[in-house]
Amino acid sequence: MAEILATITEYYTKIHNIPVLYCAILAVAIPFIIIAVGYLIGLFGEALATIVGMALAPQVAMAMVNYLFMPGVVIHEMAHAFMALITGAKVTEIALFKKQDDSLGHVNFRNRGNALVVMIQNILVSSAPMYIGALVVYGAFYWMVTIPGGAWYLIVAKVLLGYLGVSMFFHMTMSGADIKIYMKGVPLLIPVLFIIAIPLRLTGVI
Repeated sequence: MAEILATITEYYTKIHNIPVLYCAILAVAIPFIIIAVGYLIGLFGEALATIVGMALAPQVAMAMVNYLFMPGVVIHEMAHAFMALITGAKVTEIALFKKQDDSLGHVNFRNRGNALVVMIQNILVSSAPMYIGALVVYGAFYWMVTIPGGAWYLIVAKVLLGYLGVSMFFHMTMSGADIKIYMKGVPLLIPVLFIIAIPLRLTGVI
């Protein structure tokens, strides 16, 4: 194991010492790392659902994930809509409780702006449930732990925060439709990331 880590470190150092190559690899890798992180979160959620399904019927476990944790679905779709609005896209439809393919809702939007703006819209809107969801999960559990116990209303607040955090966790991934939209922005995102990475690498930031 130590030899493998040493080899990886050696190759990383060699690549890192070639700024153009390092930035090119970074620019290509980052967009797909984002997808991979979302996929791993989805797998973890499915694993938890499977564990619950061992005690209950699998259909009950999936119903819990999909419907008992509906607040996560609402925040998921609202995250899409919010980012579409602030990036200048036009939201044409919001469906919160309409099951379609691998999602329980959807947000349709129409791109507006030049190619760079459209790229930003596709990337940020499609992946919004991941980073906004992460903030919601962190905030919910942070306040659940921070709020003191004792009074009944504080206990209720803790329970509701925990419920919100769990609900969001199960629905903070990108659906198949989200990934398709995300991929539309990747061809332009890669050169933009490369241009950003070059000065950061040359100044020793990365």
